[in-house]
Parts: sequence; structure tokens; C-alpha cells
Amino acid sequence: MRTENFMPFISWLRGYKLRFLRPDLMAGLTVAVMTIPQSMAYALIAGLPVQYGLYASIVPTIVGCLWGSSAHLISGPTTTVSLVVFSVLSSLAVPNSISYIQLALFLSLLVGLTKMLMGFARLGTLLNFVSHAVLVGYMAGAAVLIACNQLSGLLGIHEVHHSATFYQNIWYIISHISKTNWITLMLGLLTMGVIIGLDKLKPALPGPLIALALAGVIVALFHLDRHGVAVVGDLPRGLPPLHLPGKVEIKQTFRLAPGAFAIAILGLVEAVSIAKSIAAQSRQRLDINREFVGQGLANVSACLFSGYPGSGSFVRSALNFSAGGKTPLSGIISGVAVAVMVLLAAPLAGKLPMSALAGVLMVVSYGMIRKRDIARIIKATRGDAAVLMVTFLSTLLLNIEFAIYVGVLLSIGLHLAAVSHPRIRSLVPDLNTGKMVGLRGGEICCQMEIVFIEGSIFFGSADFVLDDLQRRLRNHPRMANLLIRMHKVNTMDASGVNILEILLEEIQQRGGGLFLAGVNHLVFKVLKNSGFLNEVGVTHIHTSTGAAIRKAMRDYFYPDICAACPVSVFQECPQLKGGNWEIFGQGIQPPKRSPEEYPGSKTIDASENTPSTEGIRNEKGEHDT
Repeated sequence: MRTENFMPFISWLRGYKLRFLRPDLMAGLTVAVMTIPQSMAYALIAGLPVQYGLYASIVPTIVGCLWGSSAHLISGPTTTVSLVVFSVLSSLAVPNSISYIQLALFLSLLVGLTKMLMGFARLGTLLNFVSHAVLVGYMAGAAVLIACNQLSGLLGIHEVHHSATFYQNIWYIISHISKTNWITLMLGLLTMGVIIGLDKLKPALPGPLIALALAGVIVALFHLDRHGVAVVGDLPRGLPPLHLPGKVEIKQTFRLAPGAFAIAILGLVEAVSIAKSIAAQSRQRLDINREFVGQGLANVSACLFSGYPGSGSFVRSALNFSAGGKTPLSGIISGVAVAVMVLLAAPLAGKLPMSALAGVLMVVSYGMIRKRDIARIIKATRGDAAVLMVTFLSTLLLNIEFAIYVGVLLSIGLHLAAVSHPRIRSLVPDLNTGKMVGLRGGEICCQMEIVFIEGSIFFGSADFVLDDLQRRLRNHPRMANLLIRMHKVNTMDASGVNILEILLEEIQQRGGGLFLAGVNHLVFKVLKNSGFLNEVGVTHIHTSTGAAIRKAMRDYFYPDICAACPVSVFQECPQLKGGNWEIFGQGIQPPKRSPEEYPGSKTIDASENTPSTEGIRNEKGEHDT
């Protein structure tokens, strides 16, 4: 084992160039300026005193940069994770209480260990099951919840109400609207106006920090805290205190575990999505499993140094990249800078109005609603739109830690529903070109039907495929041969082999043959290993549809049936109707079985060649390759 496996930061430190120091320093300081107001506001969402948001932005940020794989990802408190923390803990303890804070710190440990275990087990592919529609719907629902939770602080309603339930918050605000403190409300609106205005006019400036400073100065100058304006109050002046979990928190492990897992999944989705989007612009290679470990260690350090669970921050990471950060040192500098600001400027935060922090969160929550993504998802497919809406409503109406599970399960369910119904169509060759096309007026061969299956044949789709093909055979009781084009059947399992065995038995009882065309090497291996290849016969499996058709004609077509058939489906039909079997080779003779021995009636009428609408659905042209 190499040292880099335990301390991956050694590799980039060894190659660090002095010319990177200035851009890393500037980017780190810029991120730190943005981190101060954000982390204080996010702590309010989590139901914690504001200093715990600052603590969560110091050591965890440094650890995440040292052990992560992204050069620009900044770890720390985020809006969605903070909201889930509040949802998980508010039913176990009173927000802002000692026991609530202790549980929040222990929750960081559980989240961190979960992320680390997923990283060590190399479970990065699990995030593929969280679709984009789930994430967008979840973010939109969380934004609405955050805004509702901050309304009481923005309006200055003194009886602070803590709830993660949407309708309870709405009812509380409506029933207490008469207690609005108008000075508090004006300060909050002023904060929002300054942030929005600076973002439009001078986006390079730290709008939230300037807005909070302005609100704090107004409160201090006019002593508004004596007139009912709630303020943050004095913050502890010092570095994050060391914390070790106690027996009381450990006893709560089983009650916190489901929430910890939800936070871990959501946090990893956030962090990896952000890291990937920035890496696509910076042309950086990511190690997703290493990122899992880095995020896990960041959360473990949050527990040890008085922080609460966090993830990768989109705003701070994007700011780090746009400010010119070159290496993870920029994130380390931002964590150190936040620590210095806490030491030097903690007393100055005492006059910050709570409504100003609520105003910051109102602007942040609005930015969380990805309007363009929502419009694109709704227009894309009905399934994506359904996943987005269900996730959004679940976030508002259910416990938020379970909302992401609802979205993920619905996404998986819709995917399974899609793959369990592969597309099956009847085809015939074009008489001029020989390419496979859709049916011409519903006319198919009297002796063989050609079907095209598009999708996998596995345990989830086997019953559907079997029902469809058996229905086609029932619609043509005199037809003895079936050719299945499998060019787009990528996978098959034992259930798929089982339905082929059932079809083969039914076809053989009719005195015909089952043929397969376009079988790829993976499916062929399954057919061979299962023994089905010996049952059907290796000569019944062909790479091209044309070869399979000619094999079926030569071995299983009967002259009398061809002569009585009113349609010409194949180019060979005129010759076969005249009994000329030597088109397949000199001396080739038709099968030596009389029409009387063929299952069904001797007489072939035109009605048999027009399949019912039950068996043929939505036919389209398909070219043979």
C-alpha cells in the first residue's frame, strides 16, 4: 500500500507550483467572504445556533479538500442537508437546545461513517439511481420549505415556530400574521433588495455579506434591538471546541440511522453532481469513490470539531472555480480564513438582525428552484414529469428525509415498467430491396411470422414477451414457423431462455421450426450455457434475417400451402408457389410431408393472412442490417 492511498493530498502537494499560490489565495479569501453569511443562515435552517454553521465551515472544509478528488469542491453546510437535519432531529429534541446540538453533532458522525463505508465498498454507481428529475424536484420542494420556515423570522413573529411540515408552517404564519414587526420586516426586505440589486449590478461583490453588514450597522446605529428586532447576539470568540459523542447520543443510533442514510445519499448526490459539473469545465478527472471517502471524513471531522452534517456547496464551489482557484489549497485557505474571521469578528455579529439572515435564505431558496430544468423535464417525458412532481409534493407533505426515497423508488419503478415491456413488431421484407419493413396492409406469410424484439428479455419482461408471441401464434393457428429478430436484444437471462423453450415446444407441436436472427455474443453465450442451443439446433440461429428466412423455407415450407397462399411476402414466393425448390440449391427438394399431415385445415384463405388488431400493434418500418 502506498502512502498516497491514505493521504491522497500528497500527490498534488508534491506537484504544487508557486504560480498557483496567488490565484488559490484570492479564490480562498473570496469563498471565505461568501461562507460567513451562508453558514450562519444555514445553521438557522438546521435549528442550530449560528456559530455551528461557522464551525461546520472550518475543519470539515479543510478535510474535504485534503481527502477529496476535486480541486474546486468546497464542503460545508448546505441548504438541503440543513433542512433534512432539522427534519430528522426536530422530533427528537427541541431545536437550539443542548440535547438537540449533541444529536446534531453525533448525526455528523453517522453520516460520515456511512459515506466512508460507501466509498470503501466502491458504491459510486448507486448514485446513478438518483435521476435528475428526482434531484430537481427535491431541490424545488426544499426551497419552498426553507422559505416557509423563514417567514416567521422575516416577519418578526416572536413566538418562533419550528416545523418541517409545509402546511403547519403556512397555517402558523396565517394565524399569527397580525403580530408582524414591521421594522423587522423592512430590515429583511432591505437585505433581500441589496443582495438582488448587487447581483444584477455588481455580481463580483459579496452581496450577502454587504447586505448583512448594512443591516447590522442600521440596528446598531438606531438601537433597533431595543424595539423588538431580534438579533443574533454575541457569538463565542474562539476556534471550534473539540467534541466527543456521549452515551446518550450513541443510544439514539437506531433512531438516527434512517435519517443519516438519507443525508448521506443526498449529500453525495449534491457533492458528486457539483464536482462533475465543474470538472467538465476544468477538464479534471474525478475519483468518485475517493470523493465518497473525502466527504465522509469531512463529516466525521464535523462531529469532532462541533460542526453538523454538510456536503459540497454549489455556490461556494462555483465561486471557487470562477475566482481562479487552481488546486484544493484554495478550499483549505477558505477554511482557515473563516477561522480567523470567527476569532476576530465574532463580537461584530451580535447586532445582526435575524430577519436579515432570513432574507438571505429567501434569496438562496429562490435560486434553488431550477426553472429551466423543471421546464425541460416536464417537456421531456411523462415519466420524468411524474417523478419531478411526486418528489416535489413528497418533499412538502412527507418527512423530507423520505422524499428522496419516494422519488428514487418511483424512478426505478418507471424504468422497470419501461424495460419490462420491450417493443415487439411484425416485419416483412420489402420485395424491391429485401430490407425488413413494417407490414403492408397486414399481409404476412402463411407459414412463418417474423417479429422484431427491441429490449432485453429477462425476468421482468419474460411474461410480457411470452404473452405477446403466444397471442400472435393463436391469431394464426395454421402457421408453423416463427422467426425472432434479436438485433436489439442486448441481454437475456434464464427466464428469457425459459420462454424460448415454451415457444419452441409449441412450434414443434405444429410441425415447424423456431429461428433466431441477429443474436449478439452475450445472448448467444446464455443460449449455449443454458443448453437451449442444443434444443433449438445451431442451424436455427443466424447472424442475418435473410439467411434465417431461407433456412426456414428450405426445411419447413410446404408447396401446397405456398400454392394456396394468396399473398407474395418474399422474393422467393413466385418460385415456391410453382414448386421450384432448387432456388435453394441444385437437387433441393421440399419437405416430404403432405398437407394432410400439417396441423389445421388444408384450405388457406385470405382471412388468415390479415392478423387481428390484437396481435399487431403500431407497426413501423425497420431496416435489416
